[in-house]
Amino acid sequence: MQWSEVRRIFPDKFVLLKDLKSHVENGHVVVEEVAVIRPLADGKEVTKELRNCKGAKFIYHTSKANIVVPIHTKLNIWSQA
Repeated sequence: MQWSEVRRIFPDKFVLLKDLKSHVENGHVVVEEVAVIRPLADGKEVTKELRNCKGAKFIYHTSKANIVVPIHTKLNIWSQA
């Protein structure tokens, strides 16, 4: 499903999604197609679901025109005693 269609069906809502098609562009993941798992009722449910998001699942708000997520890398700092 296209993001524009999700925004039309679920206006001003957080939705739990699965990434079906995306690509990396300038240090960001640009999501092109998603599967809607379900809309989320409130902030409490959003927080609960955020803890369970793994792999291709994520939460996004339909107020955003596009799904563009920055890629963050973790630095490994080794200390030797």
